[in-house]
Amino acid sequence: MCGIVGVFSKNKIKLSSIQSMNDSIVHRGPDDEGYLSGGDNINDTVLNKLVTIDTDVNMVFGHRRLAIQDLSEYGHQPMLYLERYWIVYNGEIYNFHELKKSLEVDGYFFVSNSDTEVIMAAYDKWGASCLERFNGMWAFVIYDSHKKKVFISRDRFGIKPLYYYQDENNFVFASEIKALLHYPNVSCEPDLGYCKLFLKEGPKEYIKNTAFKNIFRFKKASFLECDLNTIFSNFKENRFWEVSVNLSSEKFDSGKAKKYAEKYYGLLKSSVELRLRADVKVGSALSGGLDSSSIVYLINQQLSEVGDGDKQETFSSVYLDENTEHCDESFFIDEITNNLDVSSNRIEPNIDEIIDCHKKYIYHLDTPAANTLMSNWYTYKLTNQKNIKISLDGQGADEQIAGYFRYLTHIVFESSILSIIKLVYSSRKINGAKSYIFRGLMLKILNIFNESIVSIIFKNRNSEYTKRAFKKTNEVMAMDFDLNLEAFFNYADKGSMAFSIESRMPFMDYRIVEYLASIPISYKFHNGWTKFLAREAFAGRLPASITWRKDKMGWPIPEEYWFKGKLSGVFKDTIVSSKILNMLNASVNKDVDIFEQYSFDYLMRCYNLTLWHSIFFEGDAP
Repeated sequence: MCGIVGVFSKNKIKLSSIQSMNDSIVHRGPDDEGYLSGGDNINDTVLNKLVTIDTDVNMVFGHRRLAIQDLSEYGHQPMLYLERYWIVYNGEIYNFHELKKSLEVDGYFFVSNSDTEVIMAAYDKWGASCLERFNGMWAFVIYDSHKKKVFISRDRFGIKPLYYYQDENNFVFASEIKALLHYPNVSCEPDLGYCKLFLKEGPKEYIKNTAFKNIFRFKKASFLECDLNTIFSNFKENRFWEVSVNLSSEKFDSGKAKKYAEKYYGLLKSSVELRLRADVKVGSALSGGLDSSSIVYLINQQLSEVGDGDKQETFSSVYLDENTEHCDESFFIDEITNNLDVSSNRIEPNIDEIIDCHKKYIYHLDTPAANTLMSNWYTYKLTNQKNIKISLDGQGADEQIAGYFRYLTHIVFESSILSIIKLVYSSRKINGAKSYIFRGLMLKILNIFNESIVSIIFKNRNSEYTKRAFKKTNEVMAMDFDLNLEAFFNYADKGSMAFSIESRMPFMDYRIVEYLASIPISYKFHNGWTKFLAREAFAGRLPASITWRKDKMGWPIPEEYWFKGKLSGVFKDTIVSSKILNMLNASVNKDVDIFEQYSFDYLMRCYNLTLWHSIFFEGDAP
């Protein structure tokens, strides 16, 4: 896991600018740094481990290394392979051992035990189709010095970030936006259109635009393979992967359900085993829910199989104060840690630190978030304090296996009347189930109208809602998977890397994603149970209080208690004096009780947007 920066330019490049870019993301790789320089560059500073190549193209690569695989100097980047390919790379290819063996049979040789060499050998062997063979997370840039070509790619799910700035003379890329801002040609302005959209709907990490004008995200599941003239002009990324979903209305079959569950268990077990591959110690985040508990269970199984005598280290944010205990999951954390005999490390966010910690997180995120994410921040902080470099985390399961009760609306919509009656009975004890069922029934009624009439009925809704309304449940989950998860991945990547930790996500193994997408919805939501398939898979393996837990909390944070209470003064003052809100004609009226006048979710977005603007445009960086 690392940080990468680089520039291709038609003009001379100041190497000091590249070093400044690289230094701004030292948290992503404190173990090592390296640089590659080509063309007629001005070497106006002495860079650590600078390599120069003879090329008529002005280019510079910079790299920050967090040593995970092959801790020796052979893992140093930028890395050269076959005296031809240069790479800067951030991520992990978990199946690189298997790929390496296959490539060795074909005559490829390797001097390191890192996955970095394997990426370049795979590209030399299979071209862009090598991406289909990678099981992992990545963002990399390869320069082919023989053909003067560039190959850029980002993983299937957008777990690893890659941003770029482009004009007719420069193409500048980096793992984090803040690094791009250190390059002289990159102007620093807020994208007011994005900011307005954020205030209205929240983060949009899946779109090309960012909160910064003329700074863009490289698309997930995509690659660019081009000569150097193309990279300075508009280009279109090539998609190399997408998933198909099963839209059948197949009825539930208990025999099939057991088979589905066991295969799911086997795939998740394999995914965890792959993600335990490392030359440093691995820990895991534990919230107390089924997803994180499943990962902790499987890690324990693997440690037992390989005879590792050390206890697994788990990390949790808890809320023990009487005013915040509604967000606490200590009971469920105890159930897991006692049952599996793992080492439980816990931390409680301190209200007196929230303002400063939240500001630091916004700085590391580069973009405004929907909330404070303090459970996330403190969990990684604790992990760092225990000198753990890798955390296995549970993101991504709910959007694949019907983990949210809101999917009940679409299940009702696509069900028969008889099935709905059974569904009403089985869901009667679920909090809020009646409202979701009612919405589903309304959709069934409205479905007799055409889309234009529905658009009129939902005139106060955006078009995305209308398009989503009449989809089957697996389709809706696929939309959530495609549109919502990148925000969570951004939080995990930036939050973990702020503490020089690599976050790995077993549920984001493409084999699991493709398999779950192929399973009918009847096996995901059954008899009133969300993610039934996963519960069935871990029944008898995890405590029943975890496997058949009905209340889903999902790492709640007591933000209203903080910001309507002790921190209300800072919160209000920040919002009502906001420069960016004024620029957007969205100023909050200081003469009213803002908590009565505006929703708390909206105020939280106002607060985060204001902090972001003050950090990056008003010189108030932490």
